Amino acid sequence: MAVRPLPTADTIAQIKHTYRIYRHTQDLDRKGLFFSPGCLQICRPTPSYAATTRDQIVQYLKDAAQGRVPVETPSAVPICLNVTSTPAKPAKGKAVYTIRPLKASEFDFSTDAITAPIGLNVEVLKQKAMQEKWVGMRVDLWDEGGEKEGGLLVKVQYWWRFEQVPEHERVLDETEGKGWRQCLHDIMYLGPRDGSEGGNGVKILE
Repeated sequence: MAVRPLPTADTIAQIKHTYRIYRHTQDLDRKGLFFSPGCLQICRPTPSYAATTRDQIVQYLKDAAQGRVPVETPSAVPICLNVTSTPAKPAKGKAVYTIRPLKASEFDFSTDAITAPIGLNVEVLKQKAMQEKWVGMRVDLWDEGGEKEGGLLVKVQYWWRFEQVPEHERVLDETEGKGWRQCLHDIMYLGPRDGSEGGNGVKILE
């Protein structure tokens, strides 16, 4: 069985830098330029909340900005949250996130039932990740200091690929025509903050 190579420290630093700029990009269409045109999305809590293109994910961002997200908490209260970007900020609250490279044990895409909406099975995704040298990063997002206790917690495994970027889609200093782009969003958890946030990553306040 092939062993997935670990990313270098330089690669990790580049991706973290790119992700920080992505989070601070307010225009949603421009935010989409951080996604590969064929960026995929799977959602373990709600498998139908999937996508097979960048345009679909950007539309999800726009829907979320209007409070339209087809995910509910156990209490059946809709979560009005941009699950692929930034949690909605409560009054006087601060958005917080952690980001770290995935561990070898986290090279995982759930089950075929979860990936079925994007037309691929788990084994095919693993093969693509190996062949295309994807780099996975675990991101936890939540809010602190708001009026409500607890708040929302989102856990996502973002997969990135180093690929050719057309000149009109370059958002960083990508003079050589290549850059790191998000190629798969794997939404692991979307629900109430339960104390499991952070995942050994360095907390970043915004």
